[in-house]
Amino acid sequence: MLFLASARRSALRPSCLRRGGFGSPRDHEPHWIENWNKDHRAGKDSLDWFFRAFNSTGIYEVFLKSSPRFYGFMICGGMVGGYYWSRSWDHMWDYINQGKLYRHNPYVYPPADEDE
Repeated sequence: MLFLASARRSALRPSCLRRGGFGSPRDHEPHWIENWNKDHRAGKDSLDWFFRAFNSTGIYEVFLKSSPRFYGFMICGGMVGGYYWSRSWDHMWDYINQGKLYRHNPYVYPPADEDE
């Protein structure tokens, strides 16, 4: 009986402060890694203007954060992007070869004979 009472008391007693051991979420990294993680590139990078503009669009939160939405965005974006990429090169080819392609030179019928 005495054992049960002490077991209940120990179960209800607040446990000591746990600081985290190896592998726990509260386990600290080595100092060089913590310092590396503290060093943010915000405002220092030459492409900072691009990162600020990209982050303000919200594309990451809407399309890229979730795996199914990411895959759908990549597949649909690849199909649409591939179509317009191909069309742009077709237009470039037509512009460079203007007048040299078959479709640019329509068939002209010879003048009709007067005897008929």
